[in-house]
Amino acid sequence: MRLPSPEHLWERHETLVLNVFTIALVKLQEETNLPEDEPTLNELLYTLVRDSWHKLPQNEKPIWSLSRNTENPPRTTSEIGQKWTRKKPDFLWSLSDSQERDSYKAIREYTIECKRLRTNRNFINEYVVNGIVRFLTAEQKYGNGTVSGAMIGYIQNMRHSEVLEQVNAVILKTKEFVIPEIKFTTNCQMTDKIKKGNHRLSRKEVKPSIFDLRHIWMDVTN
Repeated sequence: MRLPSPEHLWERHETLVLNVFTIALVKLQEETNLPEDEPTLNELLYTLVRDSWHKLPQNEKPIWSLSRNTENPPRTTSEIGQKWTRKKPDFLWSLSDSQERDSYKAIREYTIECKRLRTNRNFINEYVVNGIVRFLTAEQKYGNGTVSGAMIGYIQNMRHSEVLEQVNAVILKTKEFVIPEIKFTTNCQMTDKIKKGNHRLSRKEVKPSIFDLRHIWMDVTN
């Protein structure tokens, strides 16, 4: 039996992980009296992801290895003590490949970062400066050693079009990194409140240099 390539394993892992999160986000939007703060939203989302994962058929489940607010793990002894290994993405979901001979590639983490998106300008800036940029900078190194990751945006008291316009305005003003504008297409819309888009980044300080950042935005306005 021919084993899947590491690339195909990662693609399947990403597909399964994002599917579970999307199912959980649909459940999240059905909740009443949603909290406004990000940590509590993330806690609620975690419980819904766990419940959604448990109910899925076995062939649609990624192996359970989800962690919340866990430090970026060093992959080699040379990375121990680096500043970025103390950073804590909102969610990490590990993929283990026992057939991979290179230990650096054998265990990889799918990184998901969450941010609130609301009328206060600081929240829009946060999505870019303390969200997207964390996948680009050597001080954070989110998605280190992987070709893709994701961001979840909790939209509060704004329309999707307004958020997109304002986030892209901040992106265009970012001088330290060259970041393309985010684009959502109509076929990326999951429900009337959940939209998905892809964003290709070129990274100079984190490997691999070409990185696909997925964006999942959901309206959580009560």
